[in-house]
Amino acid sequence: MKPLGALFGSALVLALALTGCAKTPPYPSAATPAPVPSASSATPTPQQTPSSTPSQSQQAAAIILDGTGLAGVRFGSAEAQVLSTLKSQLGTPDEAIQGQSCDKIPDSPWAQTVLYGDVWVRFDAKDTKKTSPRMLAAWGYQLGKPLPSEFTIVDDVPLDLTFNQLKAKYPAARYLDFGLPEDTKVLQLPNKLMFMGQRQPEVVWAGEFQNCPD
Repeated sequence: MKPLGALFGSALVLALALTGCAKTPPYPSAATPAPVPSASSATPTPQQTPSSTPSQSQQAAAIILDGTGLAGVRFGSAEAQVLSTLKSQLGTPDEAIQGQSCDKIPDSPWAQTVLYGDVWVRFDAKDTKKTSPRMLAAWGYQLGKPLPSEFTIVDDVPLDLTFNQLKAKYPAARYLDFGLPEDTKVLQLPNKLMFMGQRQPEVVWAGEFQNCPD
């Protein structure tokens, strides 16, 4: 099994990986209450609002990553259903990693994360048992490289913009407060995609998030 440092080159991404679980990549998980907009999240009059409806070009793509799930399967769907869909279109994942969602919380639920290159998909159980049924909780992608051709982002959202450029392009986007270090930003677009990073976005994801204590 590859070490996390080999899977995730960014120091921030690796730190987020270790925050959630010592064995899994950075992922949103079921333990965090609904995020509260930060003081800097005042919403100007929207000028452009991405929807969650795939375009015709996206429908031809293998796997659409959107704010409610992926490949047309919504968050909360059974792991077996999602893995079957992914396997039929992508084959066997490059890596499959399991462990409790936060190693610092004894009763945190069991989770499995599968990786296809720099794209990861996470499944959560409702308890600590490895054998318990798991549901689709989140997906994410480490920015900095071209998105693999097997995937596409809903609404053709650009993945190479700064936080300021994203906020200008999508004025209804808002900054969320997940209790992360002050220099870490999380910007949520109206279609529920979220960008996280320090100076610039480093990860895009959708789904649930857990801030595991230090």
